[in-house]
Amino acid sequence: MRFAHLSDSHIGFRQYGLYEREEDFYRAFEKTVAKIIEEKPDFVLHSGDLFDAPKPQPRALWVAQRCFSRLKEMGIPVYAITGNHDVLLRRGAMPPQMLFRDMGVRLLTEEEPYVLHGNVFIGGIPYISRHSSDRLKEMLTMLSEKARKHRRAVIMMHQGTDRHLPKAFELEMADIPRNFHYYAMGHVHARINESFGKGRLVYPGSSELWSANEYDDYRRNGKGFALVDLDGDEPVVQRVDVELEREILRERIDTKRLEDDVSKIRTKISGLPKKPLLYLDIKDEGFERSALHYMINSKLSGLALSVRTSFISLENDGKGRVSRSFDLPQIDEIIRETIKDRKKADLASALFRHLSEGNDEQAAEVAEKFYGSVGA
Repeated sequence: MRFAHLSDSHIGFRQYGLYEREEDFYRAFEKTVAKIIEEKPDFVLHSGDLFDAPKPQPRALWVAQRCFSRLKEMGIPVYAITGNHDVLLRRGAMPPQMLFRDMGVRLLTEEEPYVLHGNVFIGGIPYISRHSSDRLKEMLTMLSEKARKHRRAVIMMHQGTDRHLPKAFELEMADIPRNFHYYAMGHVHARINESFGKGRLVYPGSSELWSANEYDDYRRNGKGFALVDLDGDEPVVQRVDVELEREILRERIDTKRLEDDVSKIRTKISGLPKKPLLYLDIKDEGFERSALHYMINSKLSGLALSVRTSFISLENDGKGRVSRSFDLPQIDEIIRETIKDRKKADLASALFRHLSEGNDEQAAEVAEKFYGSVGA
């Protein structure tokens, strides 16, 4: 018995307000499904955040429908749970995954939290916030008891644990029952595969680079899904990579070598088939910011889809000079959590970026387009 496990597809996410990045997320999901079909698993698990918003736009729904239809044509059912991005916090609200039931997608909910696929027990717990931890623990206990009756048991959860998301976890490792053979996790965007209980605990990671914070894991481990074989004493987990649509690069610039560093980056990205997403870590030693941004943008903006800057400042810790990085792209996540309206969040994010980088004219252009479309 083999299955594919993926999570955090975030279909419909228009990163940094860029239409091209939204398209990248569509293509990532389409390519992932195509790769899954090549592997011919018995079923698919999706551990939440299929969409980036609980009310996906029509294009996002159409992409999901087309992909699930292809899986159904190949006789590959999908078992899914909702993540925090899929859930509309309103009583009686229907998760968007329910729309694809006729296409072979079975959504596991708090009311219907488990299913049997042949002789495999599959339990599922949708995203539950840390403020409802008692409810989460009750569901874990109930599903653990149900699973004891079966030779093979899998559980899906969209939760960050105290080990894997220490600053914002919903679940402590000590509270997870240890009698499941496979723990199909979601919510953490890094790729993690470790021994736990009777089997493996796996976060397959996000399908695309949703945040700059994912860059280091992406460079080490890539993006893709997990292919799991349940036939042995312990699950065998194979990492399947799916190539992203465009290059995502992180480069460092020292203002002492500004011209040379920018020239090297320009040479590196000029021959790429698609404009890359470019993150720049700038070692700043008193260089005038607006002039710095003007120079970098004039040299690189035409060759890159977007240039995101972070500054490395020097601080005295009492023992000597040390570097500390301030990663500005994290602001996007804060804005999205604070402003639930997607269009307004995109506007706020774009305005923050342009104004913080000294691009007043671009900020004014973005605002004019937004308010022009609202008034139209």
